[in-house]
Amino acid sequence: MTTAIEDGELNTELQELYLEAKQWIADLDFLDSELVFLNKLTANIVVQAGKKVEIEKLSGLEKTYLGLKEEMNAYLHQLEPLITEKKEDFDLGLIETYTHLKWRLDEVLHSCQTVKNSIFGHSKHGLAGGNVS
Repeated sequence: MTTAIEDGELNTELQELYLEAKQWIADLDFLDSELVFLNKLTANIVVQAGKKVEIEKLSGLEKTYLGLKEEMNAYLHQLEPLITEKKEDFDLGLIETYTHLKWRLDEVLHSCQTVKNSIFGHSKHGLAGGNVS
C-alpha cells in the first residue's frame, strides 16, 4: 500500500523517524569504539579457552553490527526523498522496517553489554592471578 505525502503532520513524523535513525547510527558508531576497546582487552586475556570464546563472541557481534549499520543507512536513504520531495509515494512498510531495526539495535547493544561483562570477568581473573602483562 502506498500513501501520498500531503499532510504536514506526516512529514513531521517522517522527519522524526529520520532523526531517530540518525541517532541509531551514532549509537552504532559508539558501539564500534566499544568493540575496538573490547578487542584490545581480549588480547590481554591469558586463559586461552576464555580468550577463544570471547574472540568468537566479538567476531559475531562485529558481523551483526556491520550488517545492521548497512541496513540503517539504507533506511535513511529510503526516508530522505520522502522528506525532501513533496507528494512522494511511500510504502507503509517503513514503519515495519523501523520496528525491526529498533529491535535489532536493542538486541546488538544488549549483546555488547553481555560480551563486555564476560570479557571484564575474564580480565579480572587474569589480573587477580597476576597473569596479565
